[in-house]
Amino acid sequence: MAEKKYWKGLEELHPTPEFIELAQQEFPEELPVEVMGNHENNGASRRDFLKMLGFSVTAAAIAGCEMPVNKVAPYIFKPEDVTPGIATWYASTFMNGGDYCSILVKTREGRPIKVEGNNASMITRGGTSARVQASVLSLYDTNRLTGPKVRNDKGKHTGISWAEVDAAVTGKLNAGENTAVRILTGTVVSPSTKRVFARFTEQYPNTKVYQYDAVSYAGMLAANETAFGVKALPHYHFEKARVVVGFECDFLGTWISPVEYTKGYSAGRKVGKGKKEMSRHYQFESRMSLTGANADYRTALKPSELMTALVNLYDEVTGASLSGGKKIGDDKKAKRIREAAKWLKDNAGSSLLVCGLNDMNAQLLVNAINNALGNYGRTLDMSMPSMLRQGTDNDLKAFISDVSKGEADVVMIYGCNPVYDSPLGFSIAEALKKVDVCVSFADSMDETSAVCHYICPDSHYLESWNDAEPVKGCYSLAQPAIRNLFDTRQAQDSLLAWCGASMSYHDFMVETWVNGPLAGSANMTRAFNQALQTGLFQMPMEDMGDHEMMYDPQPVVMNGDVSSAAAAVLSSGSKMGNGLEVTFYESVAIGDGRYANNPWLQEMPDPVSKITWDNYLNVSPEWAEENDLMHGDVVTLKAAGQSVTVPVAIQPGQAKGSASIALGYGRSMIGKAGEGVGVNVWPMVDASGDCLVYCASGATVEKTGKNIRFAQTQTHFNLNDGLAKRTIVKETTLAEYQANPLSGNMDRAEKLGHLDTFYPDFQAGRNGFDWGMSIDLNSCVGCGACTIACISENNVPIVGRDEVLRAHEMHWIRIDRYYAGEDSENPEVVFQPMLCQHCENAPCENVCPVGATNHSSEGFNQMAYNRCIGTRYCANNCPYKVRRFNWFDYGGNDTFGTMNDPHVNEEMGMLEDLTRMVLNPDVTIRSRGVIEKCSFCVQRIQEAKLGAKKDGRQLRDGDVRTACQSACPADAIVFGNMFDETSQVHQLNTSERAYGVIEENHWLPSVLYLTKVRNKDAADHTHEQELDIMDLYNYQ
Repeated sequence: MAEKKYWKGLEELHPTPEFIELAQQEFPEELPVEVMGNHENNGASRRDFLKMLGFSVTAAAIAGCEMPVNKVAPYIFKPEDVTPGIATWYASTFMNGGDYCSILVKTREGRPIKVEGNNASMITRGGTSARVQASVLSLYDTNRLTGPKVRNDKGKHTGISWAEVDAAVTGKLNAGENTAVRILTGTVVSPSTKRVFARFTEQYPNTKVYQYDAVSYAGMLAANETAFGVKALPHYHFEKARVVVGFECDFLGTWISPVEYTKGYSAGRKVGKGKKEMSRHYQFESRMSLTGANADYRTALKPSELMTALVNLYDEVTGASLSGGKKIGDDKKAKRIREAAKWLKDNAGSSLLVCGLNDMNAQLLVNAINNALGNYGRTLDMSMPSMLRQGTDNDLKAFISDVSKGEADVVMIYGCNPVYDSPLGFSIAEALKKVDVCVSFADSMDETSAVCHYICPDSHYLESWNDAEPVKGCYSLAQPAIRNLFDTRQAQDSLLAWCGASMSYHDFMVETWVNGPLAGSANMTRAFNQALQTGLFQMPMEDMGDHEMMYDPQPVVMNGDVSSAAAAVLSSGSKMGNGLEVTFYESVAIGDGRYANNPWLQEMPDPVSKITWDNYLNVSPEWAEENDLMHGDVVTLKAAGQSVTVPVAIQPGQAKGSASIALGYGRSMIGKAGEGVGVNVWPMVDASGDCLVYCASGATVEKTGKNIRFAQTQTHFNLNDGLAKRTIVKETTLAEYQANPLSGNMDRAEKLGHLDTFYPDFQAGRNGFDWGMSIDLNSCVGCGACTIACISENNVPIVGRDEVLRAHEMHWIRIDRYYAGEDSENPEVVFQPMLCQHCENAPCENVCPVGATNHSSEGFNQMAYNRCIGTRYCANNCPYKVRRFNWFDYGGNDTFGTMNDPHVNEEMGMLEDLTRMVLNPDVTIRSRGVIEKCSFCVQRIQEAKLGAKKDGRQLRDGDVRTACQSACPADAIVFGNMFDETSQVHQLNTSERAYGVIEENHWLPSVLYLTKVRNKDAADHTHEQELDIMDLYNYQ
């Protein structure tokens, strides 16, 4: 079988002598001795090296002999419900914009410090995302407003009391008999909040509530209303689909409910004992998305080609001829359309077509295809629709029209930032100036609140009561995990106060549940407390109305003129196919911009490009070569009458003739972590029609003559040994695996068979625990939730863009991304989580001169931080490059703020006490000059042992779940005791697919990986089990 080539970047395909020299280095830079403020010279002379070496050894030795002083502040009056050292858990709900997740909140001594998924949820089923994990940090954001503000005559906002705000707002509301109020919100999934708006409208009848989403799904809403009479999004069941076809739809990254979809999608991709089938995934898209990177077959199409391809797919599935003879020009791409159609038809009723285009006609075609296949009621349904993403673009335009015409006396902005995240932001800002009273409920100063008269800061969701109905009939509750840190008030409490309601929002919410979901319960108080304890409630089926469609295998009755829709789609594609086509997409981490001030997310590498702290213009390698562009070239992008200066990233998988750039960057009022990071491209989004179009055609790119280095993490560490080959990634096809479960891993026994030793078996006589981990490459989608969960659990510091440029990022677990194949325009992708492998024969342990790193009796490699003197011998000797060195006191200094600002001098301001409240007291804060790495969450192991001892039982399989394992929405990580032969980790690590990275060197890693299996035809697949140095390293 032909060999498959793996590579991290484009240089490996045509290596230069400079590349080969750099590729043979373990680390991408020499010892950095430049001062913090010097951004030009990164080199080091021999004299500087020796001076620094002498100083470092002396200073580290002195520091290693002195323990830092930490003061303990005891309770004077201990709260009854708080026991120091014991965590308290609260069931709650994460809601932010269109994002939803049912969660459990861990608090220590009254401080929320960690978020976990709620396994009882029928929607998210215990999964989380990077955004959910990072949300706890936003609670302690120093940029949060500490109280209400009023804008003075000079345009500055100053403090004001709540009583003064209430008097001013109610005075204006009651000034006339028919005061016109306009409320603009993001999607509201809370039944109680909707009832608050209704109560407010009763008091002030001339009130209109408008909903919009920055990333709009108005096209799908309109299509479903036309087709089924239901203005909602379908509820998708990816776990039931044997074939999935996606059109410009990143359902694993950002589309509608990615945590829910990842859980279902990964369930359909698992193979093992007793399960030899998996779903097949076709993806058609213009940019390399997270979802496309996981597809079995991915086809890169320009946005204009996607329109034609969708109509072609309809014709192939239904036998119609709506394309009018118009086909995709490329034979290979047309073949993929036919293959996808065949698989859809062969799996009718067990297939699923999803589309991310915000176009009503395109979505009507998608509905027609799913309907023709009989998928409704099986892999998607409209009887229990999703209640997320309900905003429409026409609502926003109607709001602007009302305000611009002077038809609004009072305007209120809740849960959105339209001045920034709308292409009509300038018009909105000008319109708001005409309003007598404008109120923002933003919790921090943003672009919209800056033009409002009053800012009434909403409480953080971890300080608030709330509820949600993400799917019809499925409810969840949110409760405060901490008292308000500042003088903030829930927006719902403000609205209730202004409309004369005499109850708090908590009481109002209880009333909603008593008269709604819990109606008919024998004991209302008990029923509500039970729902609050679990965080969830599902309506009985008999109370949900007509739900027959969910179980009806027959196609539903669908309305709408499909022929006209196809003609409109083809026409739209023809108009778009002019010059460079630029798509605007939502970042997996930053989203629409609301997470821009979260440094955990800013420093999380993009799943595909692995670039941090920036947005950039993705272009294809061939198009870049034709236009004489290099990676990092700064260009002027002109599109839709707007222009921005942005760096170019040469991205394999980007369709030739197209480009893409992330939304959500370029914030002007957000905070020191996000302000000034990247460029704002929201004004380039097309708002001329009924639905926003996240694509601009006829764009031009002009070189500025500048070039920058990206803070790109993928290339920072080299796992190979010079030019030697090492086993890193293994894969096979489903057919090969079905024929032989050892496929892709057949050489393992031969490679490990010769590893003999004169030493006695180190496991002889051992009992108790031998902790190990299994990571399924088939399940891992590369979302990054594990990385952020590890940061939150283990107090991993953030270092900032400049330090990432020096390869000083501190993440304990990274996700390596490998491209595969010879086609740089459309390669396959493999994601591999990489953490400390806790080797039983660890090469790092025997080189430490002070025994700071050693092996425990339970099988994991551990660090004694107070022994470490910072020689970094262990990091040099680690073949996996997973050890991190504290070049500065990252845990005690606000590095990300100053180090991203070249105008700030070498002085670094200390982190505020508020931000340090997020730290986990069970994990030691590492100081400067100390090595750190993954600990297998040893604090969780000890906690589980104490719990089992308290219960008088043995530790059971599943009692210990590492932070990365519990956060993973794909269930790709399993942890447990390898000595327990009945444990899941033992079963997986002794299966045919299990292998260790570089295990042929006899490191005996405790972390094993399961061979990746692709559902591809044999003719389309080649595989190689080893990675050559030429195919690994990229020094972009």
